[in-house]
Amino acid sequence: AVVSTQSTGENGRKFMFDGCPDTAWSSDGGKGQHVTVQLERPAVITRVRIQFQGGFSARQCILTSDGDRPLAEFFPADSNVVQEFPVTVETPCQTLTLSFGQLADFYGRLIVYSLELFGE
Repeated sequence: AVVSTQSTGENGRKFMFDGCPDTAWSSDGGKGQHVTVQLERPAVITRVRIQFQGGFSARQCILTSDGDRPLAEFFPADSNVVQEFPVTVETPCQTLTLSFGQLADFYGRLIVYSLELFGE
């Protein structure tokens, strides 16, 4: 995964995908926060599951694929709970970018405990 903040230490990007509920990715502040995921092979994405830390969430998420083709827009709650959103895509994708807007934190910081993409 490539993220808008290249932190690799204690709060690095790998912690969004490690399956451990005690670790997270923390972004720097500011606009333009995003995560880009390169899948091993093209897949038809059917849903996105994400968990933020309340107070450090995004109230708008836009999922795009290869070449910035928009796939979905969804609006998470500012909450600690795991949230799941359906995605209706008919074409397989290999590179996906999740862009975060309407950030809850005044300084534009995000904390993501987990990010999962499901598909066929």
